[in-house]
Amino acid sequence: MFSNTKEGTIRFLDCQMDYLVFGKGTDPLVIVQGLNLTRLKGGGKLQQMRYKLYGEHFRVYMIDRRDPLPEVITVKEIADDVAQGLKTLGVSRAYVMGNSQGGMIAQYLALNYPKLVKKLVLNVTTSGVDPLLEKNVREWAEMASEGRLDDISAEMTEKFYSPNPAPSVSKAMEILYSKQLRHSPEEFRMLTESCLSCDTYDRLKEIRCPVKVMAGKQDAIISSESSVKIAEALGTEAYLFDGLGHAAYETKEYQKKVLEFLLD
Repeated sequence: MFSNTKEGTIRFLDCQMDYLVFGKGTDPLVIVQGLNLTRLKGGGKLQQMRYKLYGEHFRVYMIDRRDPLPEVITVKEIADDVAQGLKTLGVSRAYVMGNSQGGMIAQYLALNYPKLVKKLVLNVTTSGVDPLLEKNVREWAEMASEGRLDDISAEMTEKFYSPNPAPSVSKAMEILYSKQLRHSPEEFRMLTESCLSCDTYDRLKEIRCPVKVMAGKQDAIISSESSVKIAEALGTEAYLFDGLGHAAYETKEYQKKVLEFLLD
């Protein structure tokens, strides 16, 4: 693990946000995580293991969703929170990578805070309506309304790693997962439904920083076609990994491709 890791809480007048910082490098890389059943707090070691390759080259920053959540929240508003959190932490310019819902948030960061974003990586995400994502969101929101978080966890894990089986979880990993607090069913429902608020497609041409768009070709959560549409709007090509799904961005092959772009 990295010796200079820091976990803390950013406090505002009406809310707070937990954050995590780790890595050997000096240049900041902001990783905006996707929709998650758990909070970031207590997950420092888990995130370091997941993103160890990035920590070898960058100072990695991760900021959680606000607590408490308002009754309704959009991905644009979450982006505003992330920008405010980074300002509080003294980060004025950074490489930004968003995964899934985090990719939606990252788009708003690049659009509304252009001076903040040096380079942008969009992983397995969308810029608007994605029928596959909408179907998943509706199902998970309904399950959350019924308090069925364990069922959601099982289904998300299956779809996350499809077409490959979920990796076996070691005892150490189980312990790390168990230290993280879960969102309440109502919080998870609100965060899930916020995925449908992304509406950036018509503004993508406003993004001026270099952008890399990547996805797993067999994604069962957000269709890879949505990444292709984002890339086309930006005048570039999406890099699709055949044989990988939504969890593509966790693989070394994928992360090495991201690093090629960030370090170029």
